[in-house]
Amino acid sequence: MKYSPSYQDLINQITELKKQNERLLLNAKLDGEEVKHQKTIPIEIGKVIESQKFSHSLLNNMGDSVFVKDDKSRLVLVNDAFCEMFNLPREAIIGKTLAENVPQNERESFLKIDSKVLADGIENINEETLTLNGTTRIISTRKSLFIDSKGEKFLVGVIRDISDRKKAENALKESEERFRELNATKDKLFSIIAHDLRGPFNNIIGVSELLSKNEMYLEDELSGKYINIINSTAKSTLALLDNLLNWAKSQTDELRIRPEKIIFPQIIHEIVSLERPLAMAKDISLEFRPTKEFIIITDGNILKTVLRNLISNAIKFTHSGGKITILTSVDQENVEITIADNGVGMSKETMKGLFNISSNVTFLGTLNEKGSGLGLVLSKEFVKKLNGNIEVESEKGKGSNFKISLPLNNFN
Repeated sequence: MKYSPSYQDLINQITELKKQNERLLLNAKLDGEEVKHQKTIPIEIGKVIESQKFSHSLLNNMGDSVFVKDDKSRLVLVNDAFCEMFNLPREAIIGKTLAENVPQNERESFLKIDSKVLADGIENINEETLTLNGTTRIISTRKSLFIDSKGEKFLVGVIRDISDRKKAENALKESEERFRELNATKDKLFSIIAHDLRGPFNNIIGVSELLSKNEMYLEDELSGKYINIINSTAKSTLALLDNLLNWAKSQTDELRIRPEKIIFPQIIHEIVSLERPLAMAKDISLEFRPTKEFIIITDGNILKTVLRNLISNAIKFTHSGGKITILTSVDQENVEITIADNGVGMSKETMKGLFNISSNVTFLGTLNEKGSGLGLVLSKEFVKKLNGNIEVESEKGKGSNFKISLPLNNFN
């Protein structure tokens, strides 16, 4: 309901604010002529009423909250939008600073900007949060100095609710960030497909052709060596293809977690038996020190992918004659799996981008093995989907420890 000032309201305002009447008389115009001060109060009040009706009509047609303060920061004029914003009637606002509604220790800072604008005359535009009726909004407040013909100072302000604009800006920033991530993912995948997959397949084709052309001249020992190269290359390529497929699924939310009861540590024995030939090819010792058997409820296929990636990574960066040890520990709620190697290790700078596909940098293994860097990124994603955590401890030249912590049952 719009406020319609009565005659008595105007008398009360004039008495209470003293100088408001003179300011309105000096600044209001009727029919293009300045209103001049009259000696008779009834005529003066009539003109004030006409002037205020015009002012209220003009200000109330503005969508923003508008206010005028005197040199003591007391409100002398507000429009309907201002009253609606603060959910207060006009009679509870006029003559107040609204600092009365904040704690005593905050009042000075509440009026600090008012004092500065009134003192130096420099316009101030400020963004801040405003909590009203339990709802927090973001507002932009613009305050300017106005000096009337008598030299009296007033503060003219406009408050605009910019919550929706800020929300849209934040959504745009998030969208831009997501686009950059997706673009980095796309570039990484194209790089892997264009370069990393060509090498392994060329090895398979080249060695198989050599075996085919020279079969009658090959000794059994040499044939076995070539066959082992084909076998290990095929396995690593298949693992890379699996990683690419799983990564694509995880990025499009097509990967579904399927919890099942798994006897631990049987699942690690299975992966170690698959990875041991690769370790033996580099003369690396691959040991698993099992704990007692217990049940863990998780997605077995995803856990196998993580273990395979981490063990393959350890083999890649461990020198011939080196050692990789898999340790496990369990309490009432979690199991911790550690893949420890005495390989080349990493610097702190390398570890920072280890699990980030956009900043990930790949390195050659100890026998110049190539890699995409996708395995560790994928492992981080998968461990997170299993409600677990992965971290790494490493020192350049002294090996690395990758630790996975998983809940025994977090899928109920």
